[in-house]
Amino acid sequence: MNITLLTRRKILGAFFLSGLLLTGSVSYIHQVSAQTPAAETTTNSEAYVREELYFGRSQPGGGEVTEEQWQKFVDTEVTPRFPDGLTVVDAYGQFLNSAGILAREDSKVLILLYVSTPERERSIQEIIDAYKSKFQQESVLRVTDVPARVSF
Repeated sequence: MNITLLTRRKILGAFFLSGLLLTGSVSYIHQVSAQTPAAETTTNSEAYVREELYFGRSQPGGGEVTEEQWQKFVDTEVTPRFPDGLTVVDAYGQFLNSAGILAREDSKVLILLYVSTPERERSIQEIIDAYKSKFQQESVLRVTDVPARVSF
């Protein structure tokens, strides 16, 4: 990874983190990005997809996916499929589970920017399936923005 690409990723990550801190709400991240003025398109004119995956950390029967378990998951399941880069944001969220009970939990938000291909689509689903299986999760929330206007 070259320095320029790393710097761009840090800027994107800082933008997300500042938006999260200013709003105090994870669910608002998507709205902030939708209301932000569009950036210039990439120099190579490829249409990018912006993918957000929300991973709950609470486990059935108690306990939580630890930071070490999360990092190992990223290292083994996510990074090999998206080696060009990613952003992870710590979050807190709530939802009605399948039993109709309000669940509150710490979460991880994984943000990916990529050019859409059938292989990438399969990779996203494989990541979701792996997390659900490994950590006994009911679901992983997926938010997809197409096209995402990206500038480097």
